[in-house]
Amino acid sequence: MNLIDLEAFVSVVDHGSVVAAAAGLHLTQSAVTRRIQNLEDALGKPLLDRQTRPLQLTRAGQETYEFAKPVLSSVNDLKTGIMQGGEPSGDFRFGMSRALGDLAIGSPIRCLRADFPKVRIQAFVQWTAVLLERLMNRTLDSAVVLLPAGSTPPPSLVAECLGTEPFAIVAAKTKRFSQPATLEELSSNTWILNPHGCGLRQQLEAAFLQRGLPFGTAVEAEGYELQLSLISEGLGLGLVMPQVFHSSASRRQLKLIKAKDFSPMHSVWLLHSRHIGRLAPAVRCVRDAIKQHLRTRRPITS
Repeated sequence: MNLIDLEAFVSVVDHGSVVAAAAGLHLTQSAVTRRIQNLEDALGKPLLDRQTRPLQLTRAGQETYEFAKPVLSSVNDLKTGIMQGGEPSGDFRFGMSRALGDLAIGSPIRCLRADFPKVRIQAFVQWTAVLLERLMNRTLDSAVVLLPAGSTPPPSLVAECLGTEPFAIVAAKTKRFSQPATLEELSSNTWILNPHGCGLRQQLEAAFLQRGLPFGTAVEAEGYELQLSLISEGLGLGLVMPQVFHSSASRRQLKLIKAKDFSPMHSVWLLHSRHIGRLAPAVRCVRDAIKQHLRTRRPITS
């Protein structure tokens, strides 16, 4: 058994296929396959179920992966510490929930580029459910996600709660509503929301259905700036974080509506794998940038 065989095996698991692992390691597919076979011969156990697509780990494979990941992480940390003075380098794959806004990911990217120029950044804005899945299947190193207040992330991940944030109902300034309004009053309006897959949309829809109230969407669209622009034209109501509202180019034509019977709160979580190793400073950089983003709240301009 040697480190290059372990590296090939872990790379196949992390990338989900021999093809992707070979590309990442700059090897031929046959070379990667041969290294995994060497490792299986050394351990005397099959590590991959080759009858399934995508490849699945056997029980021995899962145990080997759990042991190998920190070993390789420690080796990489040693190389970084001795050869590069401890400066993080290599690929850093992180994601951010769409609910934080389309431009929120820019702040941690700028921080990472300034502090860690040797890190190659791969940044993604996706729904929380997708980010969690990618963390679990090891195609992301870290992610910032939103979960309903009181919910907790999977225990297999390292998690830090960065705070709990409200979501606000948004309407065109020309619309007339009670303050605070009720869901019954709002139910005569249609909504401009994210497509299905957005947890907040599901929460809003459930609140109406539980009260026996009608609920309908006028437009389903990704991108909060597009949504707020359409809302400002009176095409429907929306639901966003206050930070997204305050930073919108359309905010002068919009207003926030308080609802007596609907005030969703979501916790912002920073998540990463347990074997983050040399990339820990990059994760802290993302954390600090997002905490600063959450603290930045400008008063509503009328």
